[in-house]
Amino acid sequence: MRWLAVACLTIPLAVFSTSSAQAADGPYTIDGVIPDSGTELPDAYGNVKELGPLNSNTTKIGVIHNDAVPTLGLTNPNSQVDLRRAWLETARDTSAPNHDWLYFAWERDKNTGSGFIAYEFMQDPAPDGCAYETATDAQLIANCNPWANRRAGDFMILWDQQGNSLDLYLRTWTGTKPNLTLGAPTKLDADVSQAAYSSDGFRGEAAVDLTATIFGGSAACKSFANTIPSTVTGNSDTADYKDTILQTAPPITNCTSRTVTTPKTGSGADIPDDGLTIGTGVAAVRDSAVVSLDGGTAEPAGKVDFWLCKVDSPGLCTTGGTSVGSTNLSGTSYPVTVPSPTAYVTSAGRYCWRAVFSGDSANGIPGSTDARANECFTVNPVTPTLSTSAGDDALLGQAVTDTATLSGTATQPANPVINLTGESGPKAAGRITFTLYGPSDTECGFLFHTVGAVNVSGNDTYSTPDPQYRPNAPGNYHWVAEYSGSSPNTNGTTHNTDCMDTAEDVTVTTVPSTVSTAQNWVPNDRATVSAPAGGALSGTVTFTLYDNATCDGNVVYGPVDVPVAGASPQTVGTSNSTRVTASGTFSWKVAYDSDNAAQRDIPASCKEVSALTVTNGASSSSP
Repeated sequence: MRWLAVACLTIPLAVFSTSSAQAADGPYTIDGVIPDSGTELPDAYGNVKELGPLNSNTTKIGVIHNDAVPTLGLTNPNSQVDLRRAWLETARDTSAPNHDWLYFAWERDKNTGSGFIAYEFMQDPAPDGCAYETATDAQLIANCNPWANRRAGDFMILWDQQGNSLDLYLRTWTGTKPNLTLGAPTKLDADVSQAAYSSDGFRGEAAVDLTATIFGGSAACKSFANTIPSTVTGNSDTADYKDTILQTAPPITNCTSRTVTTPKTGSGADIPDDGLTIGTGVAAVRDSAVVSLDGGTAEPAGKVDFWLCKVDSPGLCTTGGTSVGSTNLSGTSYPVTVPSPTAYVTSAGRYCWRAVFSGDSANGIPGSTDARANECFTVNPVTPTLSTSAGDDALLGQAVTDTATLSGTATQPANPVINLTGESGPKAAGRITFTLYGPSDTECGFLFHTVGAVNVSGNDTYSTPDPQYRPNAPGNYHWVAEYSGSSPNTNGTTHNTDCMDTAEDVTVTTVPSTVSTAQNWVPNDRATVSAPAGGALSGTVTFTLYDNATCDGNVVYGPVDVPVAGASPQTVGTSNSTRVTASGTFSWKVAYDSDNAAQRDIPASCKEVSALTVTNGASSSSP
């Protein structure tokens, strides 16, 4: 932060002393030894131009608040009034009567000369045009009058250092702007202040009891948001400013707020040390801020803004994050508990809250924040349930199948991961892999075959993918199913890795075989026709088969006419396909009908007789 510090000091080194004229320093030790710690306010020094008030009748101490810009310009103070750095802070005396004390110190570029140091404290912040940290010098010259927001009740402390003096004076503003009046100097006695120089004369420090001198012993909270340390030419209203350090100072107040927060579940319960579960994919969480007031009294006012960050350890939610909203303070007294709106996290991981109390400017209560490690909590993934059931036993050559039922998954993270509506992400993804072990009767046996994997879309029942697997050996097989998980919300899991779930067993068998025999015969006949003296043959042989020996029983086959043609002799036969399976006697009747007039017909006659005996054996079976 930047501070405004002005020094107009020309005190000879030889006359400096570390002894003090006052005795009261509250929680500080005022001995001229300024520690290089606390809030240090650096300032340009040496042959360097820096911003400070222009020298005119409208920029004197008593009227500068009414000056129209440009109020500032680039100046190069003489070394005896040029500050190198300044220090400023407040603290509470822990012993009775528990007053608030102001500490200020300075270091200048030269240790000779005399003059005044002035620290001015204004209740209202500096005007918007005085954005010291971001504006350029040209912008500050054009827009900034740091004293423009003075009002009644503002005050300044002056250190008159002429003659090695340790006297401190208080002056307070009264009236209504623009007609403000700077009160006459009031010397601060040894009961409420103390000052001291360093032994080398380059530094000085002082402490003032704010409660007794400024706050009038009141317990009501008061705050001064704009602090301007400066060196001036005197203790009069017409004194000029010499060196200034233009920076934004922390407020000076007799009240300090504290914000202490505790992460909660959506229902307001404490989150366990080991975290909470992501559940079905959305976990409701809240923050609970306790805003306390140290020093003073006031009715609670203001608000607490809440942010939530997803951050890896050891990170904290000190900046950024998702704005969860704000809650106004209510009640009649501090401390007050302020719950946050509900936020919904949709991803497992580590989360941290940040709670920022706005403060209560009307009552002079500064804000406070909590973004410590105690604001962090863990959201854990879920481990789903995977139950499986093997398909029916099968014969060798048939397919074997498995079915897995997945339940208890969480949805995937939403976009954004933190939301205020409870919106969830897509269903859990991942894959279920089916593996077949065996054949083995007592344990998993060898990995027989990885059947395949199926894609998962949330809780559902999933089966082995096509084409289904057909083992090539009989035996007892065991299914094992593995779910990959869906990071980060759903862990992976397996089922039956020890092959002890009988519901996951499937038996592949072969069936017994039987052989029975039955003989059969297909009777056929052949005839050779010749007529060597009659030229070429032309005619038909007629075959008829009977189921007795005298060609007068039942016809088994025929009659069938078979043509005969060509040079003598010619042999022709039947093409019977009717099988005979029983024992018996059979006879063939054969006749020839000639179409050649030179050749005679042959009348039908019972030419052949056959006897058939069929004896079939008993069936035989496989072992």
